Amino acid sequence: MNYEQIGFKCGIEIHNRLATKHKLFCNCPARLTDKKPTKVIQRKLRPVAGEMGRVDIAAAHEYLKDKTFSYQVFPDTSCLVECDEEPPHEINQEALEIVLQICKMLKADILDEVHIMRKTVIDGSNTSGFQRTALVGINGSLSTSLGPVTISNICLEEESCGIVEKNDTNVTYRLDRLGIPLVEIGTGPDIKNPEHAKEVAEKLGMIVRSTGKSQRGIGVTRQDINVSVKGGKRVEIKGFQELDMIPKVIDFEIARQVELAKKGESKEETRLAKADGSTDYMRPLPGGERMYPETDIPPIIITKDILSKIKLPETWEVKLAKLEKILPKDLANQILKSEYLEIFEKYYKTNPVLVATTFTSTLKDLSRRGFEISNLTEEHFAELFEKNLPKEALISALEKLCENPDAKIESDAISDDSLRNIVKDVILRNPELAKERKVGALMGDVMKQVSGKADGKKVMRILQEELNKK
Repeated sequence: MNYEQIGFKCGIEIHNRLATKHKLFCNCPARLTDKKPTKVIQRKLRPVAGEMGRVDIAAAHEYLKDKTFSYQVFPDTSCLVECDEEPPHEINQEALEIVLQICKMLKADILDEVHIMRKTVIDGSNTSGFQRTALVGINGSLSTSLGPVTISNICLEEESCGIVEKNDTNVTYRLDRLGIPLVEIGTGPDIKNPEHAKEVAEKLGMIVRSTGKSQRGIGVTRQDINVSVKGGKRVEIKGFQELDMIPKVIDFEIARQVELAKKGESKEETRLAKADGSTDYMRPLPGGERMYPETDIPPIIITKDILSKIKLPETWEVKLAKLEKILPKDLANQILKSEYLEIFEKYYKTNPVLVATTFTSTLKDLSRRGFEISNLTEEHFAELFEKNLPKEALISALEKLCENPDAKIESDAISDDSLRNIVKDVILRNPELAKERKVGALMGDVMKQVSGKADGKKVMRILQEELNKK
């Protein structure tokens, strides 16, 4: 497709949850909880006029649905701030410093004063009816394979509630997620084609992860894609869970918009991405009317002294060069782009290739087979890699921990001496196979006996050593 000919325009907003000690405007820990809620509060929300005196069209649309919102309250991860029964505390300085670091990495102009704004949200995802957000940087730039992409805005904002269930009249949310710091990065309409959109999203995610302060797991990074074609209107698409979805959804949306443009039926709207690449209508596209100042938090002055203390992390080029010294090139690239890069860098020394393939391949396979990999914590990985388990035993242990995060994993790997004795016994019982050097058959016999308690490469090495003695 000739994207230039159809007037293709595309920009991206990524939202990434930050791994700080506490939430953006209170001292509750910035994490999800496995506790049960201690109470539920209910609210009705209604829109208010923004700073320009008008009500936002998207907020009005949500209000007309007349839904009741229920919020689950957790004693360890939510407080009166999340319940909107107490004013917000001072902004989380750790989160602000992370966003300032991201601004520097994207060569953005950092504002002298950071003002907290309220963004009207009436879908129930915030108990207050608005989301607090702050513009920190503008006019940045991201280098890509198809040239520079403008970074129009870098914001620090609070995460929304986590949805539990919904029906036509009621939506239930949980308050543990509400208020976790988010960085939002928005690009200009400089993206050239759907694959370029995926590259931009991937690179922006890598920049956030390079701070070492990105949370990991499903849902911690979300992308919103803005798309339009000649003769059409801008459409915002939400709901991308995987980067690989981006080109497919954009192609579907382009085809839809081209047909609407021919009929003169284009309209600005927000749509939800579906797994098959198509999209569903959500609401009208919000505008500037939804913004108004947050009166409970004073502006934050960004001084030269503050900026002088913000240090840049190691560049991706330097990091990749280091990885390629311990990993095959393809695997180095995969782990560099992985959300588990920081954990890999902590624990790779026991067996770099095994640790890298665990994060780039094994976890994906477990997820495809239905295992709940979100149950796995850094403490689990630290314990398993310290035991230096063979691959088969490691996979078995991960399966158990996915099913029961509290499971005890014992190191039952076979010692080298015991393994050599098993190999000798197999050779002794199969003299013809040994004489004809039928390595595959002998190897299969040994692996049956060790049953995942020994690494295959080690078995092969010892087997070859013993055969060479004959």
